[in-house]
Amino acid sequence: MPQGGPQTVLNVLSSFDPNVKGHNVDLTKTYTTEFAQQANQTIK
Repeated sequence: MPQGGPQTVLNVLSSFDPNVKGHNVDLTKTYTTEFAQQANQTIK
């Protein structure tokens, strides 16, 4: 996912989903690229 991807997804969901809209979501606690980085290391 691109670096700004999680924020874009949050912005879209916040525009219509009442479960997200108006809530503070700390993306640093909900999304990392750790899995993808580790997976990338195993195929090199």
